Amino acid sequence: MKTPRDIVFFIGNVLLLFPLMCFGRYAHETSPLEISVSFHLNKIYDINSMNETYLIDGYLVLLWEDPDNPFPDTDSAEVTYENSEFPDNYPIPTFEFINVLGKREILNKQLKFFRGGKVMYNERFHAKFTADMDFHLYPVDRQVFNLQIEAFSKDIEQLVFTSAELTPEKLDATYLKEWTIMGTRDTISKITYEHFNGISGTPKVFSRCTFEIITERKFNYYFWQVLLPIFLIIIASWLVFWVNDFSNQLNISFTLMLTVVAFNFFTSTLLPRLPYNTFIEIIIISGYTSIFLTAGAIIFNNAVVLKKSKKMSLRLIRIFRWLFPLLYTVFLAILISVLFLED
Repeated sequence: MKTPRDIVFFIGNVLLLFPLMCFGRYAHETSPLEISVSFHLNKIYDINSMNETYLIDGYLVLLWEDPDNPFPDTDSAEVTYENSEFPDNYPIPTFEFINVLGKREILNKQLKFFRGGKVMYNERFHAKFTADMDFHLYPVDRQVFNLQIEAFSKDIEQLVFTSAELTPEKLDATYLKEWTIMGTRDTISKITYEHFNGISGTPKVFSRCTFEIITERKFNYYFWQVLLPIFLIIIASWLVFWVNDFSNQLNISFTLMLTVVAFNFFTSTLLPRLPYNTFIEIIIISGYTSIFLTAGAIIFNNAVVLKKSKKMSLRLIRIFRWLFPLLYTVFLAILISVLFLED
């Protein structure tokens, strides 16, 4: 039979522990799960500028603390489950790739429980991703290929990414024959979704982790195969000022115009339809303009000036011989300064 002293002692313990249990439980339930993310890039390849897509093969590792993890009764410091051995009753934090196209293919997955409460999820995956690409400077452009991971269905009050790491520091560029890797960047940000307003009355904020691979397009191919021929065609269009026969002058100008049109068809197959002109398209348009003005100058000289004075006609032709190259050189200098030096 319990004495009054025992009853008083029991009630005192209950009064002392009850607030601690309540507030401790509340803090545990309201503090978000903190996850560190690391991404090891095996390769990035099959970059398609037309579709603005690329393929990524890599390893994703998530690490978090869970004091209640089901660590088995064993002397080992860690326990590993792989693929089909995955425990069905343990909830892995939900996440998604924001900029993935279709469904990612998980080649292998691993779950590790560490004595002391740490849990690590590791998977090797393969998927197609997309990113907004800026082609203003094409084909001397830089592009940022990224991979965005975000918590799914859990806002920052429930789950946050605390750190991000992209490895290796020096990426393998053998799969990027058209690109040079300039560097990498990893960031953690908060993304607000307004469409939750109608449900909860307030927008939801989610944690997002972004890994970026900064690349620069290799220019050599486009210089030798596209830009140099266009410049040579433009220079050739000025040679009509050294041709005396008017019909030959017109034939040369219109033939060169059709050649530039062919180059325009070629470059249009390399890029998506854009609301702006790229650097290479501006060069092609300048080729149209130069050849058109050259033909116009020849027609004006033969139809107007030559009828008035042959001497004046010859003098005008001599002016055109240096005026057209000078104006085009000034145009290129202004174009390069606007597009590249201010970038």
